[in-house]
Amino acid sequence: MHASSVDRNIRFLVIELFWAAIASAAYSFAAAYVIRLGGSNFIVGLITSAAAVVNMVTTIPFAALMERTANRRPWLFRSLFIFRAMHIGLIFVPLLPYWRAEAVVVILLLANIPVAIFNTVWLPLFADIIPIHRRARLFSARNVTLGATMMAATYGFGYWLESDVSAFPENYQILFGIALVTNMLSTWYVTRMEIPDSPVDLSVQNDRSLAGMWKLFTENKAYSSITLNTLILNIAPWAAITLQPIYFVRVLDASDEWLGIWFAITNGGAILGNLFWPRLMEKYGFYRIMTIAALISCSYFFAIGLVPDLTAILFFSVFIGMVNPGIDIAHFNILLQVCSPQRRALALGIFVTIMNFGLMVSSLIVAPMIDWIGPQALVIGLGVLRLVGGLLFVVNPVVRNEKQLTQAAE
Repeated sequence: MHASSVDRNIRFLVIELFWAAIASAAYSFAAAYVIRLGGSNFIVGLITSAAAVVNMVTTIPFAALMERTANRRPWLFRSLFIFRAMHIGLIFVPLLPYWRAEAVVVILLLANIPVAIFNTVWLPLFADIIPIHRRARLFSARNVTLGATMMAATYGFGYWLESDVSAFPENYQILFGIALVTNMLSTWYVTRMEIPDSPVDLSVQNDRSLAGMWKLFTENKAYSSITLNTLILNIAPWAAITLQPIYFVRVLDASDEWLGIWFAITNGGAILGNLFWPRLMEKYGFYRIMTIAALISCSYFFAIGLVPDLTAILFFSVFIGMVNPGIDIAHFNILLQVCSPQRRALALGIFVTIMNFGLMVSSLIVAPMIDWIGPQALVIGLGVLRLVGGLLFVVNPVVRNEKQLTQAAE
């Protein structure tokens, strides 16, 4: 793409995320919403696991379709609009006489069908429109925008939910109404991006059978290694999506205002992390930095498990907010590079499907594990799993040097 088009896309990618981040800040209270609607721990787990099931089932078929489709713009825009519009249902859930918490799960489950289509286009898109030498800075700018916006929005939303201005459930209905508007503004900026046709090799009949996908997975050692390593590494944060609201609200008696502060300072830490990790990546390479950050990240779970104090947890959350960008920025760059351009859509579809399987299982086991060993012990156990995942990037390396990473997609 021409340099001016790349600059324009980068600008819109940052602006659209500003509006989307406000919506994300609102939806980060969804688990607390379900709890206050009377949802059980199992229902809270279903918020994440139901979405994972839909993505797991639908992503590979959609990815196979996109692999044969050069013009993916209509699929991208329509799926994003439909997904975000479906969240309007959250506003009307309190009007139901029964099954209100369950209705939230159904809405989020159905909304994830267009999400699966969107992701099969969106994830490979970065490799098509952004040169590799500009990706780290772009991801950093997007993450800083995301962190700064969510830091302010989550704090403000938490304060709003806890205030006496509007009682439950009207306060949450207003919250999700704001999210709907800002999400649509984000969608409008996405539609203004210049998106070229994706590479499609029509001369090659790629095998999209199960045997063909298995061959695609196993032939590329770097791709299979990063998939396995990431699956183990992410069990802890996936389970934490369900566990943390339960642990903080039910066990430690956190208020909506505290949750808003927690979301805010975690994103504040992410802003700081996004300012220095890209510079270290430019100096030491993506892989080394990602491995170091992954190993450090396990300390968060040990800390909040061993010190169950809400004030102390806020300090620990700043720390993990700073660490996570070192994993996220580097990991996505590595993943894009180890997938060949012609098969990137399907390869990422397989990757996302496997990750959603892990997300589903991790979310569903939280409730029974809490009953079996208790939430505090479970948090510490997740720290052990996170450490094992980090060590896998050492003993089962994806690449051994940055030159190999640069050549991986050639």
